[in-house]
Amino acid sequence: MKIPNRRILVPMIAGLTFLPLSACKKEAAPAAARPPVPVTLGVVLQKDMPNHKEWIGNLQGTVTSLVKPNVAGNIIQRYYTEGSVVKQGEPLFQIDPAPFQASLDKAKADLATAVATQTKVQQDFVRAQNLLAGKVISVQEFQNQQQNYQATVGQVAAMQAAVQSAQVNLDFTKVVSPIDGMAGLANYEVGSYVSSQSQEPLTTVVAIDPIKVVFQVGQDDYLGIISDSLSNPSNAAQNKAEDQRAGMQMILSDGTIYPQKGTFRAANNQISTQTGSITVEGNFPNPGMLLRPGLFARVKATLGVQRNALVVPINSVITIQNIHQLAIVGPDNKVSIRNVNVILSTRDEAVVASGVTAGEKIVVQGIQKVVDGCTVMPLPATTPSAPAASTPAEGTDATRKVIPATVPTNPQSSGAAATKS
Repeated sequence: MKIPNRRILVPMIAGLTFLPLSACKKEAAPAAARPPVPVTLGVVLQKDMPNHKEWIGNLQGTVTSLVKPNVAGNIIQRYYTEGSVVKQGEPLFQIDPAPFQASLDKAKADLATAVATQTKVQQDFVRAQNLLAGKVISVQEFQNQQQNYQATVGQVAAMQAAVQSAQVNLDFTKVVSPIDGMAGLANYEVGSYVSSQSQEPLTTVVAIDPIKVVFQVGQDDYLGIISDSLSNPSNAAQNKAEDQRAGMQMILSDGTIYPQKGTFRAANNQISTQTGSITVEGNFPNPGMLLRPGLFARVKATLGVQRNALVVPINSVITIQNIHQLAIVGPDNKVSIRNVNVILSTRDEAVVASGVTAGEKIVVQGIQKVVDGCTVMPLPATTPSAPAASTPAEGTDATRKVIPATVPTNPQSSGAAATKS
């Protein structure tokens, strides 16, 4: 077979090699424009914004009294029913009074002896005065009689004090309630030996109508509360009166809304350097004494009003490392991300001090999809449909239990306060 000339094959192979490469080469397509992002818009409103605050607190008695014995002895009787309402001075326990009764009887007998001795010495002293006047006895003898009489007077006074002390100890054998309130469980049963050195009290009595709620207010919240009073000292009294009039609302740990309105009771005299908060107490009426110390609850209060505040929906605020931002939408539907200063926030709204103006449009829903400079497509706002009355949505106020505003009178109550509006 005759092989073709190499000078002819080489150009042919080269042509076959580069022909497909030139045929596959295409021009790059231009980048497609990003479509507008569908979002729901809101508007920056300017209005008076109540300064709603909420804290976690726990309930305590307004007065908690530890009932301890003042004398030593065996408990022979318990008068009260555990968990019942007791009055001040009502007997709770009886310590064996026999030894103290015997001490009282002895003290009375010693007093009678001292009184008899004083009477005899007093008669001798009067006689000595007459004899001294007639110069029958010497001055020295008269002075001896006088000293004897003064000694018997002192002995009678000492015996009288001993009788009083014995009577007090005898009275202490009947342990009574120091305050009006609800008595707790007994720590000692009948037959137990108790004394003032006992580790535990006999029981506790707690005054719980009204009941006290104790919570911690952070220093930032505290400064926000007093900011208007600091800038305008003349408004301090008016602001305090308005806060008292607004009162407090309490929501129990299971979501139950307590119907009684509370009032500010007291605040500590300093802010803790360890926690950066101040302890605040409020009082709530507790008719029927249904609430007990130890419960945890949320306390809501309205502390002043932000006048002409710039308010935005809380869902529109972007928070990144304590920096707050809003996605502002211009007339051309382009987004501009701005840093703003949020000074107050609630569950639904936030108050902005700077960075926006009233009337500007902002992104509320779909904010996680937008970036600075992108174009958005506004969607009509959707109004959530109301849930059926028989099946309220979970997490709404409709599912919250509400304690009745009136409570049946406790037959053992010591006169619970009437329900306040």
